[in-house]
Amino acid sequence: MLRGTCQRSKGILSKSIRLLIFLVLSSLIWMEYQTEQQTCPTCCHLKKLLPLLVLLLESITTMELLFTMGRGSLVLLVYGGEQFRVFGHDKVWVLDGGLPRWRASGYDVESSASGDAILKASAASEAIEKIYQGQTVHPITFKTNFQSHLVWTLDQVRKNMEEKTYQHIDARSRGRFDGTAPEPRKGLRSGHIPGSKSVPFPQMLDSSQTLLPAEELKKQFEQEGVSLDRPIVASYGTGVTACILALGLHRLGKTNVPIYDGSWTEWASQPEFPVVDASSNP
Repeated sequence: MLRGTCQRSKGILSKSIRLLIFLVLSSLIWMEYQTEQQTCPTCCHLKKLLPLLVLLLESITTMELLFTMGRGSLVLLVYGGEQFRVFGHDKVWVLDGGLPRWRASGYDVESSASGDAILKASAASEAIEKIYQGQTVHPITFKTNFQSHLVWTLDQVRKNMEEKTYQHIDARSRGRFDGTAPEPRKGLRSGHIPGSKSVPFPQMLDSSQTLLPAEELKKQFEQEGVSLDRPIVASYGTGVTACILALGLHRLGKTNVPIYDGSWTEWASQPEFPVVDASSNP
């Protein structure tokens, strides 16, 4: 792609990027729904998918949101890449630094879209609307091979808490991990899962939201007491941002780091489950 200057005003993305993000979000919502069916068939899947549905629906009518997504797009990009990996697609790449770095580097963006992309986005939107209404969606041609070892359940985390086979790393902020800062979800307990270690996800990125070089990433994990020679599982408030830690570990050669899908939101919602915070005894 040749370098150039975008002809659009700042903060407004081109039509093709709108369609691309629309299509990617559609795919993510469908894959998230399938993941939920695999890992927790009794939960209300649609309720958990509501944030993604809102993003998708808003992307149809507003371009402001896409600029916001552009500023924080790395999380969504990494999450999207991990979702495709979970469903058996190994040839997945993440644009390091996301769209903001692309634009800051002076690369062009296009304002045209193929008819095929429009048709696929329309079909995805129709399927999501049917799911939202509880209707049956006919089989689609998207072939998957679910990699269950990359998605951990609540029972697996409970078992690992006792056996300590995997190192459990938590991507939330230090305050939330220690229980000194409130959770963004009202009524949810603060603290962390016994035995887990704090590795806040911003430690994986530099000031431009670009993934750190391998040696710097290695130092970040080692200073938090995480051994790269042992297996690791990652979590966050939900399983989304935990994928940033998995990406950092992927750069270091650990390509099969599972994500605890329910993460802290699921664990802390169980009143009988133990929670460690700053006031707990060592």
